[in-house]
Amino acid sequence: MKLLLLLTIFINSKISVLDIETINHEMPAYTVVYAPEGCIGTSITDNQYVPGRMTMTLHGDTLYDSKEYEKDVSGMRIKVRGNSTGAFMAQHPYKIKLSKKYDLLHRDDKAYRHKEWLLLPMYVWNKKMTNQESNILNIAGLTVSRIIGMPWTPEYDFVNVTINGEYQGMYYLIEPVSRGEKRVNIDDTGFLIEHDTFWWNEETYFKTDRQISTCAYTYKYPDSDDVTEDIQSAMIRDMNEAEKLIYENGDIRLAIDVESFAKWILVHDILGTDDTAGCNRFLCRKSDASPLEMGPTWDYDSSFRSYDWSTQHISSWFYYPQLFQNKDFVNVYISLWNNIRPTLMDQITTAFDEVWQKYGQVFDDNMKIHQTVYPDEGHQALKAQIDEVLERFNERIIILDNLMTQYDTSNLIKTTSQRPFTTAITDMMGRKCQHKNNVPKGFYLYQYGDGTIKKKIVK
Repeated sequence: MKLLLLLTIFINSKISVLDIETINHEMPAYTVVYAPEGCIGTSITDNQYVPGRMTMTLHGDTLYDSKEYEKDVSGMRIKVRGNSTGAFMAQHPYKIKLSKKYDLLHRDDKAYRHKEWLLLPMYVWNKKMTNQESNILNIAGLTVSRIIGMPWTPEYDFVNVTINGEYQGMYYLIEPVSRGEKRVNIDDTGFLIEHDTFWWNEETYFKTDRQISTCAYTYKYPDSDDVTEDIQSAMIRDMNEAEKLIYENGDIRLAIDVESFAKWILVHDILGTDDTAGCNRFLCRKSDASPLEMGPTWDYDSSFRSYDWSTQHISSWFYYPQLFQNKDFVNVYISLWNNIRPTLMDQITTAFDEVWQKYGQVFDDNMKIHQTVYPDEGHQALKAQIDEVLERFNERIIILDNLMTQYDTSNLIKTTSQRPFTTAITDMMGRKCQHKNNVPKGFYLYQYGDGTIKKKIVK
């Protein structure tokens, strides 16, 4: 049965197959670790890289071969990654590090070559989605990031993965948040850091004066092993100076790239994410002469779970509640929304049409293979998932249209009142009304942006 399944995957799969053979068939391992007192979260440790060889094939044709592992010469290494996902997911997320740079997405540009790649699981738990799961929230988030015009948005493809002859399921093969000419493009004097809930699981980190106690900054670039006392002192000084301008409502453009900060939060507001305590708040400075930038965006598991602003917009865990007291910032944010609003839904719909054209039935066929290992996942077809995500986007745009009225753009002072707005209307048969401004006579349930539901008779 196992041999037959593998033959089916390698011969019949219409998406690429990553076949990984580690030295001595050692499987990547890890240990679950819990936050110390005063901190939060569950993560993993002892997740060391395991060396081996990786091939990528399609219809039996070899697209890539790392060759046997030889340090810094050939082969690859793989480890389990993530925090709560690494600790609890049945389908483990992995990080791959090639010995030699290569573009596993096969784009016609050498600048895309890189050593670091990720394999992200297909399953995402989300209580707002059908069956409380989705396979395409990553696509939703990446789509909005591109539309907004974030400086860099990762690219991805779907792949089937085997490790030492054992089928691991269908994955997102995706670019990680890392430094690179075609990724986060920063020079030797720049940096890439993360406002991190899981700092307690890192050897090197720093805290700033106004940072919430349960978070600290951790390093993406430079590597933590390369961080000297001078580098750390300079980062603490620069971040404290930026925070001072933000919290004292100074000229924030002296320290931060306002547009990138506005774009980052608008991505989350459009998606309606509600992950307050999570990490994945990345900041970078492209050179020592550049302002602090926000981004890229990452982690879209909690999309569409908010009926209001995203929690990042209003949570005191990060800078945004204070930034929304700054008229310059609000002006940029509102202008950005007004610029993209007229074509936003059309662009989202077009992007998902392209996803359907590229994958379509291929996705569903491969999900059936995936279900041989994860039988409780992926029971909603790709087209149905796309339709559901598009419906959620329509709802979020209506919500944001109402929320944006909280900001008086004539003087850019935030108002305190907010009239409830309708997010859904259903009849007594449970059918959702598509046109909220033209509801036929009858008895209905009105759901509002604050989560309340009221009965109404339309005469």
